[in-house]
Amino acid sequence: MKKLLCKAGQSTMEYVIVLTAIIAAILFAAVTFIRPSVNRVYNETSARMEGSATFFMNKLGGPLNITGGAAAGAAAGAAAGAGAGAAAGAGAGF
Repeated sequence: MKKLLCKAGQSTMEYVIVLTAIIAAILFAAVTFIRPSVNRVYNETSARMEGSATFFMNKLGGPLNITGGAAAGAAAGAAAGAGAGAAAGAGAGF
């Protein structure tokens, strides 16, 4: 009876070792083949976001206030609009 338990233990250990080797191979393949694709997608997304930020910065005429929340952004937009309106009104008098 004792010999049967030892044999069963050995075969279980062999399955664990083979399964560990398979998992290690999958992880190695993922790191080797998938990482460049993920990096490419990340870099493309970053470039698009940077392009959008540059577009809006050029459109608004200054840097975006992204730390002040919606109220600060609205106040900055209103101030920019008032400045533009005042400049247009001053030019219309001539």
